[in-house]
Amino acid sequence: MYDMLLAEAMVEIVNKDYRTAYERQTVYDAVFAKHEITQAQYDSALIWYGQNMDLYYRINTLVLKDIDENIDALGDIKPNPLSGDISAKDSIDIWVYERSFAFEPQKLFNTLAFNIEPERPYSAGSSYVLGFTVWGVRPDLKHKPKISLNAVQSDTTVSVSREITGDGYYELIVRTVAAKEVKRLYGYVTLNNADIAYHRIYIDDIHLLKYNHGSKSLTAPDFRDAIPAEELDLALEPLR
Repeated sequence: MYDMLLAEAMVEIVNKDYRTAYERQTVYDAVFAKHEITQAQYDSALIWYGQNMDLYYRINTLVLKDIDENIDALGDIKPNPLSGDISAKDSIDIWVYERSFAFEPQKLFNTLAFNIEPERPYSAGSSYVLGFTVWGVRPDLKHKPKISLNAVQSDTTVSVSREITGDGYYELIVRTVAAKEVKRLYGYVTLNNADIAYHRIYIDDIHLLKYNHGSKSLTAPDFRDAIPAEELDLALEPLR
């Protein structure tokens, strides 16, 4: 997974050198050859992880930690400043990844997964708003992209999920339990690759805003168009 994440980053960031599907595939093939596996085996593994997302997130967290440590070892890139406690600020954007993402039929794994685990927990009762703009979703698309946002508090996880049904601005709001600190935030935006009846789907201006408990910002005009709670798949469940 480490090498595949690097390969995906190389193809996305240095895309001027990998303009065609064949050129991009050569990068992935090099990873398969290094680990002596086939693309079919890799695809099968992705299907299995898609049915065991919790395990995927655990492994993904370890892999991202290794990548961060290797970047830090270079000496010219500082660790992310949001990794520590930021509870003194009433609101802040804690998104630490790229601000845009593209779903493409030729991608091996069309999932934007994120995991934010601060060195010190975020304040109890804080709220989180995940928002972004989407375009390229055709009305006849068989499998729609799905989004999920989860906040982990000691023995409780607050989860919100939704399906992307068309172009426009999407927003998920998670309000955590007031008596418990937030240890981790994780989630994903994913698209079932079985449907290739699309060219590209873009999500842009991704942000994840943290608000302290009792903040009035969540009721400000900027949030008057937030998705109603009754339209969300909302769950509050204990950790196992």
